Amino acid sequence: MEENFIIYNEEFVLIKDILDVLKENTKAEIVFISDSEGHCIASTGDMEDSYLNSISSLIAGSMAAVNCIAEMLDIEKFPSILSESENKSLHVSSINERTMLIVIFNNTSNLGLVRFRVKTAAKKLEDVFVTIKEKLKLDVFKDDGSPFEGVSDEDIDEIFGD
Repeated sequence: MEENFIIYNEEFVLIKDILDVLKENTKAEIVFISDSEGHCIASTGDMEDSYLNSISSLIAGSMAAVNCIAEMLDIEKFPSILSESENKSLHVSSINERTMLIVIFNNTSNLGLVRFRVKTAAKKLEDVFVTIKEKLKLDVFKDDGSPFEGVSDEDIDEIFGD
């Protein structure tokens, strides 16, 4: 299990903007990012959080299974998965080794356009995640010191009025 995501506000705003533009340009119902463990990181569109988390978890498992099949076929990995039904489709694309971009769209969207726009958005998102990773390397708490170092019980009592 990898450590949890830390996303700074500035990068979260960039991520949301990219998702909003992708949703608009593809006429998707919902666009979201999930990590490889099935946690929804960010989303745009109308879907309850409980559904988003369940779908994220199932998609993470599906992507892992599909990439196991890729290994069996001597393919490095499948960078995307497409599932289609009569009314709705699901496009899953890897952003990096840890995150994936999911687009749920109906039959009013064009699959070719969705693939093109997803590819462009995934590259932008990959750049944002690289920036986050670089910021984390510079993070002041990375020295394994406690963020509460130098804070006494008296300081805490003073803050909380005890």
